[in-house]
Amino acid sequence: MLLLVSAFAATSYKLFVDSKQVDSVRILEYNKSIYFALSDFFRYKGYAVSYDSKSKKVSARKSKDTYEFYIERTYYYYNKTRKTLSGKVLLKNGKSYILAKDISSIFGYYYQEDRARKIVKLTAKKAVVSSSQKSSSNKKNSSSKILTSRGDLQRAVSQSIYLSDLKYSIENNKFTLLIITSASATYKDYVLSNPDRIVVDILNTIDNLQNNTIQIGKSGILRIRHALNKTSTGEPFARVVIDYDATLVKNYKISKADNQIKVEIDLPEVIENKTNIDSSNINLSGNNQESQQNNYEAKSSVYMVQKINITSADSFSVVQMDIVPTVVSDIYRADESFVVLNLKGAQFNLDNGSLFQVNDGIIDYYVLSNIDSNNAQVVFSTKANVFVMNRFDSKLEVVFANQYANIKLYNTNGLVISSPFVYDINYTYDTANNIIRIVSKNPVAISDDVYNLKGTIISSVYSVYQDDGCTVTIAVNPDYVASINKSEKNIIIGFSQKPKQQKKLKIFIDPGHGGSDPGAIYTKIVNGKKITYNEKDFNLDISLRLRDKLKSLGYDVYMSRETDKFVDLYDRTKMANSLNADLFISIHNNAINNPQTRGTMVLYKEKNLNGFISDKQFAQVVLDYIVKNVGTQNKGIVERPNLVVLKTSNMPAVLVEVAFGTNQDDLNLLLSDSFKDAVAKAIADAVELIRTNYRR
Repeated sequence: MLLLVSAFAATSYKLFVDSKQVDSVRILEYNKSIYFALSDFFRYKGYAVSYDSKSKKVSARKSKDTYEFYIERTYYYYNKTRKTLSGKVLLKNGKSYILAKDISSIFGYYYQEDRARKIVKLTAKKAVVSSSQKSSSNKKNSSSKILTSRGDLQRAVSQSIYLSDLKYSIENNKFTLLIITSASATYKDYVLSNPDRIVVDILNTIDNLQNNTIQIGKSGILRIRHALNKTSTGEPFARVVIDYDATLVKNYKISKADNQIKVEIDLPEVIENKTNIDSSNINLSGNNQESQQNNYEAKSSVYMVQKINITSADSFSVVQMDIVPTVVSDIYRADESFVVLNLKGAQFNLDNGSLFQVNDGIIDYYVLSNIDSNNAQVVFSTKANVFVMNRFDSKLEVVFANQYANIKLYNTNGLVISSPFVYDINYTYDTANNIIRIVSKNPVAISDDVYNLKGTIISSVYSVYQDDGCTVTIAVNPDYVASINKSEKNIIIGFSQKPKQQKKLKIFIDPGHGGSDPGAIYTKIVNGKKITYNEKDFNLDISLRLRDKLKSLGYDVYMSRETDKFVDLYDRTKMANSLNADLFISIHNNAINNPQTRGTMVLYKEKNLNGFISDKQFAQVVLDYIVKNVGTQNKGIVERPNLVVLKTSNMPAVLVEVAFGTNQDDLNLLLSDSFKDAVAKAIADAVELIRTNYRR
């Protein structure tokens, strides 16, 4: 565990907590929302904060209370109980940020923001509770077993009416909400838009319930919100709000009996298939679907889809889900606002709801449905002009955009990229590694005929979508060389055969961390000043030296990164697997709380690939060479089956922890060019030994 340390820098926003200005919390305005620096706020509240760079987890502890947050996740754990956030935890400039409204919900504050004056206010919710009332508040209301209970009330004043509980159920295409008060109360209801919501005001009623938001996300019902309000003359009233999707929910009715107010909402039926009037000019091959249909009927097992991942960029959205070849898929536009994806031979895990908001400018939301025990359906609310579905062996991908580029076969053995925005597409050709990269801010679709070149001219072709655009990587067969010509209308890639050369092993080097992920942070006192070093920089330096040494020995060498940039863990092995690399070497450096610990450790995960060398043998050879030729302390080989790059690589793989930067002697070694060069040479010599003695 490493402390997340960041110097405070003043921002244009001011924070007031219970009317006192707080200057120690950094405030970020991002995508029209206000965020607090997560570690700053928890330290302000008296918590000890730490950050685990490998799992991207921020932990805050005080007494018996423990919070755990995860970068790019919309949930957190409080004392090992999972809770929901309304937005993702961000990592910006090496610092974690959380929505200010989520902080107010976690600590029970009223939240106010004044964008014009650049002010954010948090005010504690206060209530005076007598001991007899505390006792009575512990009694649970169990009058209905079919409704989900919100918990019990802590009453503030004995003579007032209180909002006692909220209970809801969803069954038989109907949503029912019971608003329970401590005594009969008067209410008024009305509908508002932007956003669409049903509002119920319970007059002369106090709301002391905790957790002011109940996330629903099913069948058009988004969430329930409630809060204590006051009239212009100071009388309290409780407001209950039901946020809903007006395209799916049309009618509701409300009734009252004794101390219960019932809201009933009719929910939509599952959307039925409509005639395909898709205007995207995408040709879905009937023969291919018929082949998939026959393949599926031969295998009757139903695949459970666990989750859908969405990557959002300025001009496109990419929907991805893990799938198996036996699942038959087709996609069409049902009307102007909806696109339907059908999956035969699949079911969705609907434990976390069926309606999910996206609101990224391309996709508004999507709804998951299990039509029957053998068919599932996704309905996307989108007005994107085009959508493209790509099928891979174990993944299905749908790209939504208003315009896109297309890579097609050209003159039987070449490729052409056609697009209305060719001017905005860039390319690089790494002649040393024979790899072409096409970079575009807009989506780039790969036509099926491109894959006809695989195994002959092209060894692999794949696209990676991230929030800053799309990158298509084309790995050219070593027997061919490419020529690229860009005009105002298109980009043409031609291939010509070159004399065959004797091949050596194909090595993939993975410098750990990078970009916004610094890895471990090491410190050293120089001339009375503390200097910090990032693990990612040492990893890249050693990896580049290793690359040069392996290339000088004649190996084909590829890297997950050659500069200081962030690369997703799964994208690292995705690249290596697509290249059919023979060996995978990930370079890291270690950190531990004990500053006396030093030395070299090599991690592996035995995958039983029946290859020319096992993962464990590979780890032992690399460790032996470093210890023998460099002289570092031997910390052994350790099996780590849960590390992503070790378990998802399709070839023998090791993760080398070169040294412990938390030990001053090891840190001094990492600052020495001769040491890093010696480590790179030792690993290269280990690869040579493997090629000579283990190559099949």
